[in-house]
Amino acid sequence: MSHEIRTPLNTLINSSQFVREELTEERYEDQEEIFKIIQLSGGRIIRTVESLLSMSELQTGTYEPTVNQLNLVEDILEDLVKEYKLPAEEKNLELSLNVKTSAPTVDVDSYSVTEIFSHLIDNAIKYTNKGRVDVNVYDENNSIKVEVKDTGKGIREEFLPHLFESFRQEQQGYTRKYEGNGLGLALVNKFCEINKLKIDVESTVGKGTVFTVTFPV
Repeated sequence: MSHEIRTPLNTLINSSQFVREELTEERYEDQEEIFKIIQLSGGRIIRTVESLLSMSELQTGTYEPTVNQLNLVEDILEDLVKEYKLPAEEKNLELSLNVKTSAPTVDVDSYSVTEIFSHLIDNAIKYTNKGRVDVNVYDENNSIKVEVKDTGKGIREEFLPHLFESFRQEQQGYTRKYEGNGLGLALVNKFCEINKLKIDVESTVGKGTVFTVTFPV
């Protein structure tokens, strides 16, 4: 199923990009807008498919983690912050990585930990319209902690108990302001369980949210 879904989607998106490049000199403003919509919509579909496939693997117990020793900053966080710089800049947000530990070495499954912070950083940017997003790494009580902190819209206190439930979003229905399938944080929680990590959240409506992932040393 993974191959059958991903392959045609990637072919469609890559083909549209090829046509876009071929029409560089003759393209009109409305055509540029159409290509932009294709890219954004295609990316949205792929993210949804990826989330559904990942959740399917986790629920059926077919996901097999591969635990290796790695540098949390150099092997995962630096690349993710570089990847999300452009989306942050498009919203005039400051995205920074702040490291206050000299030995961020952990034994984890690289793919799932990368997915944890990919979802957290992506959400922080999505729900923040002004200000900044900070990824803070530091030592505390024989553990390494990573904060993803934003100055966004915040989360209502009554919704916090449902935050990690599948297909749950604070805004429901077709009129919701933000896109998404409600699987991102559910996957984050599952991937934390796989790696024996603790995740905490603090949030104030109108001021922002802080997700903290704790890696035992």
